[in-house]
Amino acid sequence: MPRALPYSPVRTLFFLLLAVVPAPAQDWAGRWEGELVNYPRRESASPVPLVREIGELPRANGDCSTFKTTYSPPGQKVVVKDYRLCRGPGATEYYIDEGQGLRLKAQILGDTLLSTFKYQSILLISIMRLRGDTLEEDIYTATDQPATNGVLSLDTRSLQRLQFRRARK
Repeated sequence: MPRALPYSPVRTLFFLLLAVVPAPAQDWAGRWEGELVNYPRRESASPVPLVREIGELPRANGDCSTFKTTYSPPGQKVVVKDYRLCRGPGATEYYIDEGQGLRLKAQILGDTLLSTFKYQSILLISIMRLRGDTLEEDIYTATDQPATNGVLSLDTRSLQRLQFRRARK
């Protein structure tokens, strides 16, 4: 059995700094094509073709870039979510501007863009990262429960997995 390292405030500070210092930004800019799959899967539901267009990562507080997703479900009307990815005041702070005053907080932590938000009684967690030539986004949903002083396990209801391949830079 490995021996535990003795407590060291310097080691603890080092690991805390690693957790909050952002890694170099991923190269997400470009046009991406892929599909969305819902889990659990329903027999009648087929994957939804997608196109995502992402602009250069904004660098200054208040600057924004393109963050547009086009959904083309087979046999249904095309849906376009023409959002903007904007820079907040802190080193890791961003937000997704959905228009009409709706802004969802987001953070870039390491190589990952994270956004956690609630819609009515549903908690949603969006996690986007680049893995080689594939841009992946997982969106988890859970039924939100009232706050508690202890641990409260939530029921995860679904996962939407979006996977893209770069179509052009």
